[in-house]
Amino acid sequence: MTQEYLARLYEYFKNIHQTPILENFLEIQLEELQVGKSIYKIKTSQKHSNIYGTVHGGTLASVCDTAMGTSCTTYGKRVVTIDMNISYIKSAPKESTLTAVGKVISNGRTIMRAVCEIFDEQGQLIVKSQASFYVTGEFSVSE
Repeated sequence: MTQEYLARLYEYFKNIHQTPILENFLEIQLEELQVGKSIYKIKTSQKHSNIYGTVHGGTLASVCDTAMGTSCTTYGKRVVTIDMNISYIKSAPKESTLTAVGKVISNGRTIMRAVCEIFDEQGQLIVKSQASFYVTGEFSVSE
């Protein structure tokens, strides 16, 4: 993928998060995009929390899915999640700034695999996830 394509893709994802989709509700922000890699930030609040005052596992799973799926699109492929597993290593307080790093580990013709790690402000690992994605076609952004 060319730098021009990555720049258009970055703008696409920055703008799509201004529409009424889950990523907009979660208020996650794309920070960086490279071939096979994406980095997102999320500033969590009460709406992201569970009854224990920590970030809800569903929020963290959604962030992982987004980071991994976005990483897959950098290869020009449209994907949907087939399966995902997640390990919750450490809890995060409901008001945290978290960083999610998604990376493609297998770029197959029909199946892609990716991993995601989420870190807290101190750089400590709080979540590790991996997923398989089915390639449904070509992902392109308009000129």
